[in-house]
Amino acid sequence: MLIIQAVYVVLVALVVFLMFYSKLGRFFKASALTLAILLGAVTQTHYVKQLGSPIEGYPSYEFLYIHHIATGKFIKVWVWDKERGDRLYVIPYNQDDAEKLEQAKQKTEQGSPQGGSFDQEQGDRERAEGLRIDDWQNPDISERKSND
Repeated sequence: MLIIQAVYVVLVALVVFLMFYSKLGRFFKASALTLAILLGAVTQTHYVKQLGSPIEGYPSYEFLYIHHIATGKFIKVWVWDKERGDRLYVIPYNQDDAEKLEQAKQKTEQGSPQGGSFDQEQGDRERAEGLRIDDWQNPDISERKSND
């Protein structure tokens, strides 16, 4: 978010600089400044709404299962990965996946961390063949606990 704001400040500064030194007409200068301000406002509004939103689709990597909630047509799955951190995914409801996630939830509550992945068709985040869940063998779980 900070990068977007910095780029926006540079863009507006550039437009203001060009307004003073350009030989173009006032209408064009005013239009350029208005467009730059609107672009920044729309961009900021869009990204603020998107930050924290769940990701629609399946995780494309091996993950540590944290928690899930099955609601009607969807399952919300909270996962963790060393490189990406905590992520919330919304996947279509599937009875098999819901049962596997429920088993993972019970094992996690008993103190046995569960890892998993979705077997996907190549490059397709919208569909996955199935969920694979088993005991988490990756030693990086200590990094997650230290970051919480």
